[in-house]
Amino acid sequence: MVSKQPFARRILLAFVLMTVMVSGIFSIGIVAVVHFVEEHLVSEELQRELNTVLHQDINRGRPPRLDSSTRFFASSHSEYAIPEQYANLEEGFNEVVDGNEAFYVYVQEINNQTYLLVQEQHEFEAREQVLFDVVLAGFLLTIAAAWGLGLVMARKVMAPISRLAQQVRHRDQLHSLAPPLAPDYPDDEIGQLAAAFDSTLGQVRQSLERERLFTSDVSHELRTPLMIIATSCELLAEVKLEQRERVQIERIDRACKEMRELVQTFLQLARDKANETAFVASSSLAKVATEQAERWGPMLGEKNWISSALKRVRMMVATILLFSTR
Repeated sequence: MVSKQPFARRILLAFVLMTVMVSGIFSIGIVAVVHFVEEHLVSEELQRELNTVLHQDINRGRPPRLDSSTRFFASSHSEYAIPEQYANLEEGFNEVVDGNEAFYVYVQEINNQTYLLVQEQHEFEAREQVLFDVVLAGFLLTIAAAWGLGLVMARKVMAPISRLAQQVRHRDQLHSLAPPLAPDYPDDEIGQLAAAFDSTLGQVRQSLERERLFTSDVSHELRTPLMIIATSCELLAEVKLEQRERVQIERIDRACKEMRELVQTFLQLARDKANETAFVASSSLAKVATEQAERWGPMLGEKNWISSALKRVRMMVATILLFSTR
């Protein structure tokens, strides 16, 4: 289904979505790297410190020399019994959360004996939380900046398209003196669109001009035979004829007058726009229909009223269509 969103809005949404995707991947990558580095560095540090305690302190019968944030536990020494909460941890690095407290726990098995080194991580967690807050703030600021920059970019991208639409909307495109649009734009997609519009408009102008010339020529050519028919009807009206023949002459004369009016209408429509506007403004559909009804209404009572009515209706419809389509 084709989207009905404005083009500028689609550009903005695409820009923001791309920024969200890139910034989101970057933020998630930072978090993942921090966790990896945390586990790797802390694991190495705790392993080194545990080995130091075992070889330099426990094996020599001395208590472990550790700072206040680190504690030592061993399954082989009752005074360093392993607490229940650390009893089932896997060997290697572990992170344990107990309520509001969090600990790093490094587990090592030597000769079927388990040794643990537990270190508080409040300070590191505080720094880590600050880092995550900075990453989140940067992510939100990036989205806000992308929105603002997207608005500016969408307006700059849409500016030539909007200008082209304004030029197309607010000038007489069918006027032969209207300048082409393509020279006002660079040779890019917008320029190609303007050139295509100029080409199509040129074809429309040529078609309208051919139609106007054809209508004008045909109308002028029809005036001469119509004048001959009208003159012949006037001459025959002066001759003594039977009633039936005189009726036929009158019908020919009426048809000739109708044709002359239609030819005059074609001539008016083929002229320039100023004359055409003045001509059309002097009449309305209601006025034309009323005139036609008053003109041909009495003839409906004649013997051939059905065929006459159909002919008159067709002529009236043709005249109305000529006015309405211009």
